[in-house]
Amino acid sequence: MNGLALMTGLKLKLLLRRPLLLAICLLVPILLSLLAGATAVRNDLSVVQAAYVDLADNQESHNLTRMLESSKLAWQQLEEKQIDRALELGQLDGVVIIPAEFGDRASSRHLDEVYACVFIPGKDSLTAELVRNNYQVTALALSTVAKLEKDLLSLQGASGITEQEMTDLLKASTREARRDGAELTIDFHHLERGDSLPVIQVPDVAVEVMFLSVFSLLSSLMLTDAATRRRMRSLAGGFPRDYLSTLFALILSGLVQLASMTGLTLLVMPGTSRPTNYVPVMAVLLLFMLAFGQLMALIPGDRRFVPASLLLFVSVFIGGVLIRLPTLWMELIGQYTPHGWAMAELTGMGTTVGLAGAAGTGLLLLLLAYVMQRRSEFMSN
Repeated sequence: MNGLALMTGLKLKLLLRRPLLLAICLLVPILLSLLAGATAVRNDLSVVQAAYVDLADNQESHNLTRMLESSKLAWQQLEEKQIDRALELGQLDGVVIIPAEFGDRASSRHLDEVYACVFIPGKDSLTAELVRNNYQVTALALSTVAKLEKDLLSLQGASGITEQEMTDLLKASTREARRDGAELTIDFHHLERGDSLPVIQVPDVAVEVMFLSVFSLLSSLMLTDAATRRRMRSLAGGFPRDYLSTLFALILSGLVQLASMTGLTLLVMPGTSRPTNYVPVMAVLLLFMLAFGQLMALIPGDRRFVPASLLLFVSVFIGGVLIRLPTLWMELIGQYTPHGWAMAELTGMGTTVGLAGAAGTGLLLLLLAYVMQRRSEFMSN
């Protein structure tokens, strides 16, 4: 064990001889995240563009639109024929179509049905969800009032009171209760920062996924020296110890890089947050990259960099790290690459291979790389 620890320390010193590589892989992700945060002009609720089409044009639809317009989102009224073009051009984050029967309590036995609208999301799923939630909370308030009025009208002493009169009485009672200090509190659970949650989350985990991959691959290629492996073969148990010490050094350096990236980002942007499964997913991705680096070590040193870089680029691109790819692509193809799997897990999209399966696959690839290196003529001659 002492020899293994000593060899691991020596390999870490080899990595420290390239401080520029370490600095680039630590600082560039932070700068990119800062740039994303500084240029995210839509990182403000007031610039989320929402619209509604009022086909009902009745008292209840007017109540709904008045409540929507009083919210922090930028609501506007549109004609139905304007919707498709505005959505296609990315001018709207969501559209609510108020049906003609909206609020007509006599048209259905269930009040929830007459307070339902058609929602058409925009291209940005995050801002579209904000628009949807804004509408849903508003419609819920209207349907709750309607249910309360219906219950009050069913009481024995309410005979002879019309719906409009009950509405007026309820409003007057509500104003009086508010003057007396009554409040209605709505608790939203499973939110980390409540209403301070920004529209756009920075940093994008794709930046950290990419630079962890780049750093791990370059570090692997630096430490997998064929001449060193050949010398270690001459010692008893030398090759396994060299292989293990290389992996330990790469794991430690990868964890340091990951902790440094996240730590520095939180330091300069304290409001950022990451998915709850961030640590295990990034650990499995690191495992995949270690296996990839050891497999690339089978190529002679003067010819390995180009194919390794190309294969990494293909996995990064297909996996949706460089650009956001359609969900259908990610489900059919993207998730079956290491980077696509990581992005799918981090964004909450279901994957065919779970966390345990992916970790097992990474370990099998590391074992395969070990066997292939032991049998490699390039590393033994």
